[in-house]
Amino acid sequence: MKTRLITGIVLGLVFVPLFYIGGVVLELALVVVTVVATFELFTLYNTKEQLPYYMAGLYMVLSGGLFVLIAEYYSNPVFNIEWIFVGMFAVLVIGSLLLVFVEEFQSNRIGELLFAVLYPSIGFGAIFGLRSYGFDVIGFLFLITIATDIFAYIVGINFGKHRLAIKISPKKSVEGSIGGTAFAIVFTLGYVWALDVGMIGSITLSVGVTIGLVLLLSVIGQIGDLVASKLKRHMEIKDFSNIFPGHGGVMDRFDSVILAAIVLMLISKVVELL
Repeated sequence: MKTRLITGIVLGLVFVPLFYIGGVVLELALVVVTVVATFELFTLYNTKEQLPYYMAGLYMVLSGGLFVLIAEYYSNPVFNIEWIFVGMFAVLVIGSLLLVFVEEFQSNRIGELLFAVLYPSIGFGAIFGLRSYGFDVIGFLFLITIATDIFAYIVGINFGKHRLAIKISPKKSVEGSIGGTAFAIVFTLGYVWALDVGMIGSITLSVGVTIGLVLLLSVIGQIGDLVASKLKRHMEIKDFSNIFPGHGGVMDRFDSVILAAIVLMLISKVVELL
C-alpha cells in the first residue's frame, strides 16, 4: 500500500504539470505513453502464442504514428481529418500483409493488432483532444474515474455483498460500483461549481447534464477497467507490466480513463454536429 501511494503521488507530480502545460510537451509525453501501452498489449497477446519481438516495434510505430495524426487534428486547425483515416487504413493493410507473409501471424492476430494499435492511440488521442478544450476538462475527466475507482473500493470493501462480474474481477461488487458512481457525482458537481466549469467542448454543463455525464462516464470507466481485467485474466497475468510500482503498467493505470475519454469526446462531437 505504501509503494502504491508513493507511486500515485509521483504520477500526479509528473502528469498534472504535463496536462497543465499542454501543447507539444503533452503530445510528446502522451505519444510515449501510447507506444508503451501498445507494447504492453503486444506482450500480453504474446504470452501464449509467440510472435517475433521485432513485431512489437511495428505495432508501436503504427500506434505512435496514429496518435500523432489524431493529436495534430486537435492542435492544428488546418490539419485534414482524412489523414487519420489514412492511418487507420494503413493499419488494416499492414495487418493483411502480415497475415499473408508472416507465418506466425495467424487470423486471430488481426484483431489483436487492431486492438493493440487503435485502442491506446485513439484513447490517448481523445485525452489530448479534451485537453485542447481546457485544463479544467481534464480535471473533470480524471476526477470522475479516480473518484469512482477509490470509492468503489471503499464502499465495496465495507458493504459489498453482490458480485459485479465474478468471473472477471471477483472482488468488485454491485454496491461498490453504485457507491463509486454516487461519490463521483457528488465530487464532480462540487468541482464544476467551484471552478465554474460551464462547457466541455460543445456540451453545456447544467446540473442535470453534469449528473448524466458523470453517471455515464463512471459506468464507462468501470467497463474499461473490466475489459482490462478480462484481458489479464484470460492470459493469466496480474498486471500488464510493472512500470509503475504498485500500480502495474500504463494499461493498468489508464484502463478506465481511456474508454471514458473516447466516449466523452464522441458525445462532444455529436453535440457539435446537432
